[in-house]
Amino acid sequence: MELVPIGLVHSSIRSRNDMPVQGVDAEVEVYPDYAGALSGIEENSHLLLVCWLHEADRGVLKAVARKVSHDLPEKGVFALRSPARPNPLSVSVVRLRSVREGRFLLLANVDLIDGTPVLDLKPYQAGWDCVFSATGHDRTEKIRKMGPGEYREGLIREAVNYHGELCPGVAVAVRMAEAAMRIVESDLRNPRVSVTLGTDPCIADAFIGITGARPGNRRLRCSGGDCYVVAGPEREVIFRLRTVPEDTGEILACSESSLFDCELRSPSPAER
Repeated sequence: MELVPIGLVHSSIRSRNDMPVQGVDAEVEVYPDYAGALSGIEENSHLLLVCWLHEADRGVLKAVARKVSHDLPEKGVFALRSPARPNPLSVSVVRLRSVREGRFLLLANVDLIDGTPVLDLKPYQAGWDCVFSATGHDRTEKIRKMGPGEYREGLIREAVNYHGELCPGVAVAVRMAEAAMRIVESDLRNPRVSVTLGTDPCIADAFIGITGARPGNRRLRCSGGDCYVVAGPEREVIFRLRTVPEDTGEILACSESSLFDCELRSPSPAER
């Protein structure tokens, strides 16, 4: 088995400890011998970036998601996204921003340090590579140990991945989701969490992307008004919009009370 690097990552991050969970903007330099293989790549908004984690420990079989918290339970590396693993391959979904000089790719959401060897690039195909109904482990404890900024970045990415852009409606949904997690005390992707949506299509898209709720799994309903409800196993929170500023930065920085009113309610046994 012989692997030959086809390029190199150029990143502002030089230490694994400094890498944000959501990654950073970075550039991939494709070596001149492989530049011809990039023909047509600019037609894709997203790519699969396959790299070799050259500083990873190959002797580790169990690890902790330490970027979130050292207090999380230990798991096998095949159940984690840890860089330490027997064959330290990294497979990332990245946004292609532009192509420079025919072989330099400006990418977003790159979680690779400067100098990481690139092994392959593939177009991301939504119909094949996106499994919206996929489920994973309950992240409630992990989310509790995240910093507020880190959790918000994750919500934004989930919402934008589904909706396509960070618009005012998406920003409002992110603020609602932050409040909902705090109130219902559960990972919003938990199968026991349901969502009732109002009429704003951008907020609806964002909530679907963040929660994974849909009519087919009976976790998604519509209120037909300006009311949005997130219901957990023990309590639910009803959001009523007050105002939606046009600037996303303002939405993410202002108080929750200026955006929406919250009403708490305990669901009836029949609703649980």
